[in-house]
Amino acid sequence: MEENSLRLILLLVGMVILLGIYFYDVLEKKKATVQQEELDDSAFDERVDPVIGGEPSFSAVLDEQQAPTIHEYVDVPEAQESDPSPVDPVEDVPVAEQALVIQLVVLPHSGGSLLGTALIDAFTALGLEFGDMGIFHYYQRHDGVEAQQFHVANILEPGTFPVGNMTEFESTGIILFFQVSDVAQPSEAFENMLNVARELSQRLEARLVDAEMNELRPDNIMNIQSQLSNL
Repeated sequence: MEENSLRLILLLVGMVILLGIYFYDVLEKKKATVQQEELDDSAFDERVDPVIGGEPSFSAVLDEQQAPTIHEYVDVPEAQESDPSPVDPVEDVPVAEQALVIQLVVLPHSGGSLLGTALIDAFTALGLEFGDMGIFHYYQRHDGVEAQQFHVANILEPGTFPVGNMTEFESTGIILFFQVSDVAQPSEAFENMLNVARELSQRLEARLVDAEMNELRPDNIMNIQSQLSNL
């Protein structure tokens, strides 16, 4: 019985303490709010000044005191009258045309190759001579005058032939060509090159095609002949 009474007394005391703390906190917050409002009102009264009529507005002052223009800081030259004298026309610069090169190609049949020994034998038999740039050349000689007609190169870069080791050399094709501007008689040079190309294709049992790798037909030959005759 005494223990229950003691517990009840302690509970009541605790409740009274909590209520006291709550009401004290509420009063303090209310007092602080009133003081803050009074301070805000006094500060606002100090900041606000009465507006006196008759003083020019900001826009009016800006109108009276115009901002300086760029001419006050930089001397801008006056526009000069254009010279009425005519302008000389620009001369057209001539553009160099690409040099015309005539080409024929001898290719092995599918899956095959041209053996080096067969090539050197055919070249020798047809009068092709090894020379400049490591390739073969065809010359025309008349009355002691020598002139190159066309050239024969390996179809793969750099286009050279290892004449010192042709027994181990194999080629996937050879190309016969000449630059039209390098020969005195382009039509004659083409006829000589065509005859040699046909002989090579027969001796090497190979195919003769044009520069686009198409089979060389009579109409292709006539087109080349016509092109050269119009030069």
